[in-house]
Amino acid sequence: MSAREEELRLEGIVHAYRYSSGVRGKPFLGSILECSDGMEWVLDYDEQSPFHSFADRQVVVSGKPYEPEQSAQVIVGSGGQKHGHFLVSTMRLVEVTPDAELVEVGPRQDLCGQFELGASDTGESALSFVTEQGDAFLVANDPAGASVGRRIEVRAYPVQRSPSIPGHPAQYLWIICPYSAADLWEWRGRRSMTTGDV
Repeated sequence: MSAREEELRLEGIVHAYRYSSGVRGKPFLGSILECSDGMEWVLDYDEQSPFHSFADRQVVVSGKPYEPEQSAQVIVGSGGQKHGHFLVSTMRLVEVTPDAELVEVGPRQDLCGQFELGASDTGESALSFVTEQGDAFLVANDPAGASVGRRIEVRAYPVQRSPSIPGHPAQYLWIICPYSAADLWEWRGRRSMTTGDV
């Protein structure tokens, strides 16, 4: 039996949590899948995750349940029950709407390479990531800690952007870099200017 055959397929609504300056303590900033049977699965703990693009949308997810390390943050649901943890290999929208940013996210990859700036089809600057093997991908997000021209190891997710977003059908990656607290605060500031979040 192959690894793909052993994967589970879940369907549900993604709940994504974002930083808010009014919250005290250590808030959960990841994403959770709420299935129709009431089971809730932690998908990630990172507020930069591509799964946040699916917030409040119905998705189909493939992957495997896993037990987190004992030092991991424990998330408890409204009924006092611990959430399961799910390692996502693919996530896709059930219904693609014009306001969707992403249609599908593939499995996480650990890559090494560097960011480069170039021009997009519209003439605007576009960020790309070039691996050590010379493969180039457009970057679908605005990663905290991204620095052009410096070798870096990143977490990358292949993504399919919505057909309603202008541009050519290039290969895109959603990238999460190693970042400092200052990088994260700068990213939150940039994000709040474009989304209106506080």
